[in-house]
Amino acid sequence: MVPPFHCSRRQFLHVAGGALALIGTGALLSACGGTASATAGVGASAGGSTAGAATTPGGGGAAAGADVHLLIRNDIKTAYAADPAVAAYTKEFGTKVILDEPAAGDVTTKIQAAQASGSVIWDGFAVMEVPTATAVWVKRNLIQPLDGFIAASKVPDAAKVVPGIIPSILASTKVDGKQYAIPGNVGSIALAWLTEPLKAAGVTTGPQTWDEVYDVAKKVKAAAPNLTPFDSAGTPLCDLHAMIWSASATPITSEGLIDITGQASIEALKWLQKMVGEGLMPPVRSAVGAATNENFGNWQKGGTAMITSFDVAGTIAQKTFGNDKAATGVNMMKTKGQLMAGTPFWVNSCVVLNKAKNPQGVTDFFLWWFGPSNKETGKQITQVAAKPCYQYTYDEFVKGNADYAWELSGIEVVRNATPFQANLSNQIERDKAQPWIEKVLDPQQRMDPVAAMNSALADIKAEIAKQK
Repeated sequence: MVPPFHCSRRQFLHVAGGALALIGTGALLSACGGTASATAGVGASAGGSTAGAATTPGGGGAAAGADVHLLIRNDIKTAYAADPAVAAYTKEFGTKVILDEPAAGDVTTKIQAAQASGSVIWDGFAVMEVPTATAVWVKRNLIQPLDGFIAASKVPDAAKVVPGIIPSILASTKVDGKQYAIPGNVGSIALAWLTEPLKAAGVTTGPQTWDEVYDVAKKVKAAAPNLTPFDSAGTPLCDLHAMIWSASATPITSEGLIDITGQASIEALKWLQKMVGEGLMPPVRSAVGAATNENFGNWQKGGTAMITSFDVAGTIAQKTFGNDKAATGVNMMKTKGQLMAGTPFWVNSCVVLNKAKNPQGVTDFFLWWFGPSNKETGKQITQVAAKPCYQYTYDEFVKGNADYAWELSGIEVVRNATPFQANLSNQIERDKAQPWIEKVLDPQQRMDPVAAMNSALADIKAEIAKQK
């Protein structure tokens, strides 16, 4: 199956269907981290009025700072419990933090227009997705590096924040060695399944590998012909890319592109082709850009037994059917016990805007907000947003708690995972690969995977060349 879905994780909120709203926005954040930047043209120019406008850190502590203005998405405001955090911060330090929600439309366009006119009123934004959007925001001079502001901060435990970030996540916040973001929570690809269809098929343990998924899918098809045995929530991220990460220790080529022509990719496509050919997963069902994600919608309705998806799929099913009715694993492995490059992941992160009036103040707030002394936010992200980014949060709120065991398993895969490259081609690679994958999996075409991926790579490189 190739779903009609190739958008950012935030857009997943819209294409997956209205039923997602029933579980609340917070539980979707590890799936829906994308910002409007994912669709912004990578060749967009910032213009001369926005370049080189970074402010030198003043070294002032949070207590001495002027007001802080933070532009924050409504879903993040809820999931990260921003209002109570702001109240606590103001009470402790005396610094007023003003939260503004962005109007509808592309937030990057609004920020850039304000910067160009010299009318920026916001100091920071929550959240940008890293590393997939970082290079675009940096190229357009929308954000500035944080290293100097972090070093100058005098908020309590500020020095513990960066060392507390899971190393692979910290690496994903950087471009050319400079840190551009303070992370909030992380999303990744994982396998989820409904427990009852597997039990009815005689399966008592969750599948972990490609072969195990194949075997379980055959059993489910025999036991419950009305169910879809296996599906993917989005191509190529949830299937081909995730499978490349699970089968290769080097999913990124020397050119900085996902290795879609390598052995791992070809083996993954042949596996998917076999699954479709044997009726274990659906073929193409809807055109690219369809209004709903039919594949994930079927999972929501209980019509799919297993799905490779954003890692909140299991949680969503539990909210719908009951905690014991669904489970979340990790990215399905090619070989049992070998995580290879882990799983594709992305991070919802806070950034400081270029031309901000109080960049030190907003950095101070970020460091306190996600720091070890602010335990309420750590607990909130664990319980609502899911998959925190800090080791101290796992140590205090996740370890030993059965309800969040999947978060602990998931973060261990992320910890050892290869991050996406912070480059301008992430969305291009997804968009250009998808139609060729469709040709491979379409039962009427069954295009050779090698030929298809060579064509996809040629299209990717041609589009990248246009952006230069």
